[in-house]
Amino acid sequence: MKPKTIIFSIITALVLIILFNNKEEATFWFFGEIRTSKLLILGIFFLLGVIAGGLLFRRKKKHPKEYIISNTIENENTIQEDSDSHLSEEDRKFLGKE
Repeated sequence: MKPKTIIFSIITALVLIILFNNKEEATFWFFGEIRTSKLLILGIFFLLGVIAGGLLFRRKKKHPKEYIISNTIENENTIQEDSDSHLSEEDRKFLGKE
């Protein structure tokens, strides 16, 4: 097994043990007094923490450090001719290519 799987399993087991050992009723203030079980309160806050952690620490796509052109033409003259072939007569005159 991978270490990541083992750590995830241990954390899940600990969370379940803690949740199910706190079944008694508790008073919770959330814009008024709410009487509910500690299991529900702890479970909701754990899920909110997992979601917040996932959003804050998600992996971002890495951009390449260097961009490479893969189909280069060896002779510079052919590159110049190829790049000018799509230009109109007016564009070639403006660039001084005639």
